[in-house]
Amino acid sequence: MTNIVSPKSRGSLLSLSSQPVLSGALIFAVSAVILSVLIFASNGFNGVDGYYHARVSDLILVQRRLALDFPWLPLTILSPERFVDHHLLYHLYLAPWSHWGGVTGAKLGQIVVASGVFVMLWAVLRACRVRLPALWAMALFAMSFHFLYRLLMVRTQGAALLLLLAACYILLKRRPRWMLPLSFAFVWLYNGFILMPVFAGLYVVADWIGTRRLNPWPVIYSVAGLALGLIVNPYFPQNIGFILDHLGAKVDIAGSVEVGNEWYPYKWDELLISAFGSLIALGAGLIGFVWRRDVRDRVSWMLLFAALLTLFMLLRSRRFVEYYPPFALLFAAVIWGRPSVYRLWRFRPRLAKMAGVLTLVAGTMLGTITFIATYTTMADEPDVTALAGAADWLEANTPAGSLVFQTDYDDFTRLFFNNTSNTYLNGLDTTYLLEANPDLWQAWTRIRRGETPHPSSVIRDQFGTRFVVSGVDAEAFIAQASADPSMRVVYEDAYALVWEIAE
Repeated sequence: MTNIVSPKSRGSLLSLSSQPVLSGALIFAVSAVILSVLIFASNGFNGVDGYYHARVSDLILVQRRLALDFPWLPLTILSPERFVDHHLLYHLYLAPWSHWGGVTGAKLGQIVVASGVFVMLWAVLRACRVRLPALWAMALFAMSFHFLYRLLMVRTQGAALLLLLAACYILLKRRPRWMLPLSFAFVWLYNGFILMPVFAGLYVVADWIGTRRLNPWPVIYSVAGLALGLIVNPYFPQNIGFILDHLGAKVDIAGSVEVGNEWYPYKWDELLISAFGSLIALGAGLIGFVWRRDVRDRVSWMLLFAALLTLFMLLRSRRFVEYYPPFALLFAAVIWGRPSVYRLWRFRPRLAKMAGVLTLVAGTMLGTITFIATYTTMADEPDVTALAGAADWLEANTPAGSLVFQTDYDDFTRLFFNNTSNTYLNGLDTTYLLEANPDLWQAWTRIRRGETPHPSSVIRDQFGTRFVVSGVDAEAFIAQASADPSMRVVYEDAYALVWEIAE
């Protein structure tokens, strides 16, 4: 079996000479430049959640406390008495970037995280003794345009991926004790923290297949880290209840509850387009894994399990596209990039060179196509000022703390980013209102769908507000509101309308 840890590296977790440090710095710099071109294709964030994360991160420094006062979603499971910052570690990291740099600063902070993913991928490849690890790492640009798009969202998934890659590095280096602090950090970072002990379990199984020795310590340390992260937490014990509420609402995603598009699976044609490179990588890895018995060690088994698990997650929900491509690439790299493969090809040097050149050319072309597709998608993001006009009008013309009724829960993030004077009906996730107030959620859903004639009385009496924000595309609601004599438009721009209900 291949031993990925050289004798010289046993003295410390990261034993790097000056040359690897220089290589890592170069990978970071090159990836940061490419990612910067993508993320600054528009002057706003890609996706809507970045506006929430940037503002909450800023509030940590404004309020100067870990457990925030959060009055902005009073009717949801994020009400002041129940609020939990389930992305606390990410917000702590992003706080100085967004507080002093605004939108640009938050983007730069995300570039650092995303570039760190490329460096950590390279570090895992080096740990697995893959030849040309820098070239393999840069091949991540060719795996999936949707992966790049989501990696550059000012959200936690990039940081979560970074920690999962760090976990692979730690496990393959046989340093299970480091799983405890890493798992602790993952709990503070992201609700999907169960992935950490699952990855530890995959490694234990892979190690048993490769060595016939059962070593449960990676799982033990990981579970201990999760327990500490949940208990040693500024939001304990509310964080436990929030996790149950938040994830429980997603169990029956195919039901009548409308959730964000990212929770639904891809159609097959969409999957082929958005993750083509990573599907090719997994297929190439599987061919080599089946063909050659000598590559089947604990390393390849571990990465095969990780690739298949993340592919299963992706097939269940498109929001997991950020996890699958790196592990598909890692699996292909350990199958085709380690010294044993090079020794196999030495008897056919011309064929080896031809295969290498063709692979490099194909990868470059696919990377270019992926880059263009990502850039085009990000350039189409709405302007950073979208909903800023509506938010400014509400701040100037409504009482501080007064509730705003939105017809689209996604509008919350932009309104909140621009206006922390008002409070809002629903945001971040439609199920947040559903879990806290099912009757209000039903009434809100009927109104936003245009199923409630003369909605003003319901909005005023049941929701206790006289102000409504609707997107210009909310045609069904606009038709009902326009026919309601108690509702009038007090502000309108290219993105939204603000309605006032007569007293």
